[in-house]
Amino acid sequence: MKHWLLGAALVAVWQGFAAAPELTAVADPLESYYPVQGRIAGTPKIHLNLFHREFGLAALSLYNPTQTTMYCRITASGFAGLKVTLREAVHIRARLGQLPADVLPELSKDGVVAVPPRENRQIFLEFDTRNGKAGTCRGLVTAVNLKDNSVVSREIFLDVIAQSLPSRHPLQVMTWDCSLRRSSGKERDNLLAELQDHYVNNFHVLEMAPWKADAEGNLVGIPDFSKLDPMLKFLKGKGMLLLRCAAPNTKNAPDIRSAAGAKAYGNFVKALAAHMQEMGFDYSEYALYPLDENTGDVFHAHAKAAKAADPKILIYADPVKSKEEIKRLTVDGKYCEYMQFNAGFLRRQEVMEMARPHLKFISAYWCPVIQKRLRPNWYRNMGHVAWRLNLNGIGYWTSLWMPGSDRWGVPWDDFRGKTASAVTVYPARHNENVPSRRWKAFRAGLEDWLVFDLVRRKGNGALLKKIDEALDPKKGSAEKVKRVRAESVEFLRKGN
Repeated sequence: MKHWLLGAALVAVWQGFAAAPELTAVADPLESYYPVQGRIAGTPKIHLNLFHREFGLAALSLYNPTQTTMYCRITASGFAGLKVTLREAVHIRARLGQLPADVLPELSKDGVVAVPPRENRQIFLEFDTRNGKAGTCRGLVTAVNLKDNSVVSREIFLDVIAQSLPSRHPLQVMTWDCSLRRSSGKERDNLLAELQDHYVNNFHVLEMAPWKADAEGNLVGIPDFSKLDPMLKFLKGKGMLLLRCAAPNTKNAPDIRSAAGAKAYGNFVKALAAHMQEMGFDYSEYALYPLDENTGDVFHAHAKAAKAADPKILIYADPVKSKEEIKRLTVDGKYCEYMQFNAGFLRRQEVMEMARPHLKFISAYWCPVIQKRLRPNWYRNMGHVAWRLNLNGIGYWTSLWMPGSDRWGVPWDDFRGKTASAVTVYPARHNENVPSRRWKAFRAGLEDWLVFDLVRRKGNGALLKKIDEALDPKKGSAEKVKRVRAESVEFLRKGN
């Protein structure tokens, strides 16, 4: 009896120090709230149906059943040559104390993940189909316990449809990324690639173009475009540029609300338009962005002066509350073609509809400044709102603030009260960017829009009705959206 007990004890000790890790398929790779203790309930298999140019997402839960820290090497093989990025989901403390697993750094070059006893770590996978071929493929994600070389693998199936999603989104997509301003070289190239990979095609250009005018409104010399030009060259052909150099000149020109001030600003706008033409920009490729979240008298004076000077110039505004100010800019005066409404107007849609006939671009944006605690699917829903309200633009503040700036909470932990931020791309060393799960969800919502748009182009009225019902705030649900998306993919797969 004693010998049996001793043997059992030795077996238990051995199992506590050497055993195969457990690898479980996660049902929703965009869910960020789950415990690190214990096993995570999984799903039987992962089978992704993807369009060409779509990014596929999956997640696996790596569990350590032993009593000592386990070091596992994670690898991906197969997948018919598709680019597979392996990431480890990292929890971060949000403002109200929650711990969402929001940060998604790539695995280190050796692919090793440390898992404490009886804890799990999530492996987040991203499949890039842009250079892949159509067809069904499979691959393996493997975890090797470096202590005893015990191995566990999970199979993942991918079905890449021949039909492609567009490389540039039809919507005007903006995230007020300000990081391009203070970056250069490889760092800036990586930032731009990160934005473009997530369909951002409107860029918040902060560089100024200093100018002066005399008391009569005549320009003194020519505006200095030397700081603006490098960014213009860098972003040429990448999308629409929203120019903050159109901001009020309160130091070197008469008050904009005076005749001389209006004349001065008009002369600046003429010079700017001529310079943009010299730089190869058409009027459709940029808009003036005089003031942020302000459509009052000063904004109206700038817009009116700009239009008087050059009727072809586009004006951008992002109103936050006043119906009368919006009416003055659109219905009464035709002074604004691109209006991005604060999300508060989603509860006042009659204001948006009043302005719609007078706008070239009607968009909505969110500003969840202290709400990193929001689930990623909240960000995915932005694309759904654009579809449901027939908007041609969408955005939110903000993807990444300026490197070196502490104003909007760029550090990893945003548990900092009033300075906490909703940035969705975290800064990192060595010219790298670390995405969040919310950032991936935002792109997923835009891809949903593209899939539904393909259905619309095919004229399937019955399926479009199901899409509208699934996205309806009262009748719909996340599960209904998932089902109707799958039905849409199957419809399009058949070549309809």
